Amino acid sequence: MPCALIQTGWRGLGGLYVKVFSAILNNIEKAEEKMTTSQPALRFLQQENVRLQEENRVLQAENGSLQSYLRTMGELYAIAQRLEEVDSPLDLLDELLYKTMRVIGAVDGSISRLDRAAGELEFVLVHGDIRQELRGYRIQADAGVAGWVVSQGEPLIVNNPRQDWRFSLEVDQEFNFVTRSIVCVPIMTPAGLVGVIELLNKPGDTFTETDVAVLSMLSGVAAKVLAAG
Repeated sequence: MPCALIQTGWRGLGGLYVKVFSAILNNIEKAEEKMTTSQPALRFLQQENVRLQEENRVLQAENGSLQSYLRTMGELYAIAQRLEEVDSPLDLLDELLYKTMRVIGAVDGSISRLDRAAGELEFVLVHGDIRQELRGYRIQADAGVAGWVVSQGEPLIVNNPRQDWRFSLEVDQEFNFVTRSIVCVPIMTPAGLVGVIELLNKPGDTFTETDVAVLSMLSGVAAKVLAAG
């Protein structure tokens, strides 16, 4: 009798082991199924995290650029108020042109004076790859993007110049230069337009209306200098 009880007990215990083991396997299968089901959600969260990190990086960069813009505009405004006190306004304007180019990110830039009698624009201040060659060079006042700005008295952005009918190849061909993008603003006085400011070639980016706003501040300083000289 005891043997029978023992045998029965072992069988009962074995059945219990089977039940417990089956329950464990069942839980493992459910966990694996849950993990498999959650994989798309996990991938989405990972992708969203990467996207948010990139957006944060872009916002930080834009904030830095905006602060640089604001500083430059503040400098331009302050200098415009005391321009008459400076010994060499043209040299100061040259420095301001260079600083503005750095803030905007343009490689090349110029300020041209309008010679109405000759119907020409003369490059007075130049920065960039062909600075020495271009200074003093003259183009027709109705030619190219600058000519359009002269005739219309309005700023113009051309980020694909080769596809724009207003673009002229004259300077590119004359000096073996490549123009990839342009922003041009008029220099206005109460008596009318006296010149233009042009920035060229903003690597890896396009010119924007914010750039136009900064250049418009610079044009206010340039107007006083060119009108006086």
